[in-house]
Amino acid sequence: MTRTASQCLGAAVRIECLAQELYAGLAVTFGQQPYLRELFERLAAEEGQHAMRIRLLDRHHVKAPWPQEMLDRVSADLDGMAEEISALQRSFRILPSGADARPVLRRLAEMEVRFGSVHAEELARSADPVVQELFAGLAQQDARHRTFIENALGKVAA
Repeated sequence: MTRTASQCLGAAVRIECLAQELYAGLAVTFGQQPYLRELFERLAAEEGQHAMRIRLLDRHHVKAPWPQEMLDRVSADLDGMAEEISALQRSFRILPSGADARPVLRRLAEMEVRFGSVHAEELARSADPVVQELFAGLAQQDARHRTFIENALGKVAA
């Protein structure tokens, strides 16, 4: 499906909202483990902030046209990310209370790597410097999220 730059940003917002829902659900699932609950609540809040920042960018700034090749590539990446997050949500919904968090954390760390890749390698390549700056910053936050998740994996495994 061919999208405009604004539609790509809308799809990016959707992904951030899906990630927010994923992390919020995990905060409930792991509610009896305060460290994990707080981690997932924090990540959910940050994903919500990402969505808000992209919405603001779309409303107030995106003016320069994006090359069609980039739009096609970004669209495919965004569709893939949306499906991946939806699949994770489905698989995590069936987790029993007190489930082992390690496999969940490993899958989330992998997801954050792909988020960072889409943010940094695709969306940050926009010809528009403001778009580049926003998505480069989001890629840095994705890397931080991965670090938080990997740290949690170390604490849970200990």
